Amino acid sequence: MVPASSTFTIQGTSSLHDWEEKLEKFNVDLSLKMKEKEIAGIEKVSFYCKSASITSENSLMTKKTLEALQAEKYPEIIFTLVSVDKLVSKGNSFSGTVTGDIKLAGVTKRISIPCAGSSSNNLITLKGSKSLSLAEYKIKPPTAMLGTLKTGDQITVAFDLKFKVN
Repeated sequence: MVPASSTFTIQGTSSLHDWEEKLEKFNVDLSLKMKEKEIAGIEKVSFYCKSASITSENSLMTKKTLEALQAEKYPEIIFTLVSVDKLVSKGNSFSGTVTGDIKLAGVTKRISIPCAGSSSNNLITLKGSKSLSLAEYKIKPPTAMLGTLKTGDQITVAFDLKFKVN
């Protein structure tokens, strides 16, 4: 992965305004099966980050997020690929759905994430997003200002990852 060119964001809503956080540090391992110059398969996807690497421009929001995730008790967020469905590869572009197990705040669930990518000049780009319900992971949406500021239960996780071809 090319960390300087890769992004991972978390977006949500609150009773006051929409918000966004990002992962400062994370690691993604990707292994592709190539046939000539086309991507014929996705063999491995694994994602790892420390819960504490989630940050926002607002230190209170960051603190409330880490409390909601119980980052001290559950310090890691992990995704491991189980299967790939509907992989379509055409020239330098590909798309499909990756299904895997995500461990978040001590709860493991199987999720499917639609994604798309491209390859050019020894660089693979992979993009996707997925809406998640905090309640499904037993995460209480953060609140602030004595409960007058409440975040919504739904968040969207989005990624734009770059990988160098070896």
